[in-house]
Amino acid sequence: MTALVRPTPPSSGQLLNRVLAQPALVEAVHHLPASALAKLIEHVGLEDAGELIALATTAQLADVFDHDLWRGRPGQAEALDPARFAVWLEVMVEAGAGFAARRLAELPEDLLTHLVHQRALVLDLDQLERELAELGDEADWVEKALDDRLHVEVDTFRVVARGADGWDALAAVLVALDEQHHDLLARVLERCAYLARRDVDDDGGLTAALSAEASLADDVAGDREDRRAADGYVEPRAAAGFLRLAASQDAAAVRAGGRDPTTRAYFRELAPRPVARPSAAADALVALLVANGVLDEGARALPLLPGGDDGGPAATLRAALAELDDAALHQQRIAELVYLANVLTAGAAIDGRTFRRGEAVTAAVTACGLGLAHLVATTGEDAATIVRRDGADLLFRIGWRQLIEHGRDPVRALLGGAPHDRA
Repeated sequence: MTALVRPTPPSSGQLLNRVLAQPALVEAVHHLPASALAKLIEHVGLEDAGELIALATTAQLADVFDHDLWRGRPGQAEALDPARFAVWLEVMVEAGAGFAARRLAELPEDLLTHLVHQRALVLDLDQLERELAELGDEADWVEKALDDRLHVEVDTFRVVARGADGWDALAAVLVALDEQHHDLLARVLERCAYLARRDVDDDGGLTAALSAEASLADDVAGDREDRRAADGYVEPRAAAGFLRLAASQDAAAVRAGGRDPTTRAYFRELAPRPVARPSAAADALVALLVANGVLDEGARALPLLPGGDDGGPAATLRAALAELDDAALHQQRIAELVYLANVLTAGAAIDGRTFRRGEAVTAAVTACGLGLAHLVATTGEDAATIVRRDGADLLFRIGWRQLIEHGRDPVRALLGGAPHDRA
């Protein structure tokens, strides 16, 4: 009897080769959303993604940095990971120090300063010479200690490595930046030297230095949040706050209070974007990534509105949306569902696991359907009338609370499968 041999999915390297071998797919890489490109890079492995990174546009790369360089738990503030940046530098330098310098020069200046300061101690040579002269007998020891550390001199600064990881790449990029973007690098190094001077100041300067560095980190994080808010992302702490609010208010309070501050801020900051029909090549690339597990079906789930069978709460919402004859209002409700899926992805987790994109879309639709079913049952209004009047965010909050009132953990219930009990 011959055993059934199941075909194995292509390895990450084989998948990348398939993309690179087809000019149409190579061109389509430029049109991938940053979140999808980040997942593809993660699938291939950052260390092996040099050719893919070389294809990315500067704008894509800046957005991918926003995805990939930050680490944190759902519902908590994220922080920049300097070790991850060291790996990125090494991969980018494989395409040439000049290439890496050009891409880094396009980053926000605060972010570039923060990244360099995390990886290196920048010392002003003139200031260093004066300090050594004041040290007297200790000067020789300090000079030797500095010389023993990995370092490079750029313009009027000595840049000393804080660690060996990624140092050769950083040194090469700094030299290339000095050649290609001298004024930019001079500003960055001057700011880093200021922070370094405060670090080594013995007269109470350490506290001030930590405050100055924290301020820069806060500025970088704030700028990132502004960029991502325009693209529709939800800051994890804001997402967790939205879910706490949903858990605390019953349907009457939700309807009386209306839209919450987090949701108002999201739609106020969301940048309007033209709707463009993706090219056939872009569709083919997304389909290939879905088929190989890089993206889940949630990448294309809305406006398909998945979740629930014909008798479930999601179907109630789908049917009500189908009755909307106002195209702009229908699009607004879809945008609200996208927002709710983003909230779940950023703010909810169970047993250390977060919502995948497809799960978040399904869960958002299901929770809204539960809220809609509750209002139909308690107000006597038909579903389409309620959906015309009440935003999906209100329906979600009502549905989330309904799960709690029925003794269920909303995250566990929605991750474990779409509940079909009517409220």
